[in-house]
Amino acid sequence: MLHAFFSPATARILVVVFGLLLLLAAPLFFVGGPDWVSSQLLKNLWNFGHVVFYALLLIVLQWFIPLAHWRHWLGVTLLALLLGGLVEVVQHFVGRHASWSDIFNNLVGVWLGLFWGQHPTAANVVRVRFGRWLSFLLITPALWLVVDAAWAEVSLRRAFPLLNSFESRAEVRQLGVNPERVDAQFTTGIVSQGEHSLQMDLATGGYAGIRLRVCYGDWSGYDYLAFDLFNPDEETLKLVLRLSDVVHDRGSHSYHDRFNQSLVLQPGWNHLRFAITDIAQSPKQRTMQLDAVCNLGIFASGLTSVRRVYLDNIRLENTTGLE
Repeated sequence: MLHAFFSPATARILVVVFGLLLLLAAPLFFVGGPDWVSSQLLKNLWNFGHVVFYALLLIVLQWFIPLAHWRHWLGVTLLALLLGGLVEVVQHFVGRHASWSDIFNNLVGVWLGLFWGQHPTAANVVRVRFGRWLSFLLITPALWLVVDAAWAEVSLRRAFPLLNSFESRAEVRQLGVNPERVDAQFTTGIVSQGEHSLQMDLATGGYAGIRLRVCYGDWSGYDYLAFDLFNPDEETLKLVLRLSDVVHDRGSHSYHDRFNQSLVLQPGWNHLRFAITDIAQSPKQRTMQLDAVCNLGIFASGLTSVRRVYLDNIRLENTTGLE
């Protein structure tokens, strides 16, 4: 198919370039890649890399071995499923997670490279065109995940220094919660700003809380982290705020390597502020990396009864902006 768009010399160069890219990318099936700290955009791009890798592989392969018959297509499909399954099994033993979606993306990439990497003949033109459209259709979910995550990333960075007001789908996707320990839902009943807040019902015993991804800007240009918590009960409620940067999250996770602050919520609204200078100096042996503060957690520990609390309007502020 490269001959249809490029001269023979250019096509040969592209095949060599594609081949080198494949050799460089192949080890990434087993090492490297995003971790739990990485953005959803990076994770989705990484998964989409399966499609790109196998599409290029089939384009290069067909430069040397024409695959114009349906029996070839069936053989390549079965081989892709077998190799993809073996790769996922091996990944399980090298600290990676097996994924059915990776196998599906491998197959879609194979079909993209297979049907778009060959010139249809009179005997197979209908089947090749069908395969092209089918592969494009099947690539849509993985491509949409990349586009959607990119839109969310851009939206959150544009909203900064607002970290979360629970108003948009992009903000909702920052939330991490264990549904067995917290019943979290968005509500319009009690809000301090906008139309929504996060209602949390915290379970008894152990730890119960939420985690928010907040690494969408540099905190060093601001004076305070601020947010609002509403306690609907007449009794006070003890919570803990924790903040960590990527150094902590990719390191030892030591208690003394992050910001930890006890909170005592009075009945009604509690408008809380924390100095950025205190956050920066909270790790015992270093300064927190303020351009990479990534995780904000609010949780309770050892509750004797289920407690409800509302969280809203998490933002950074400067002294000049306060009344």
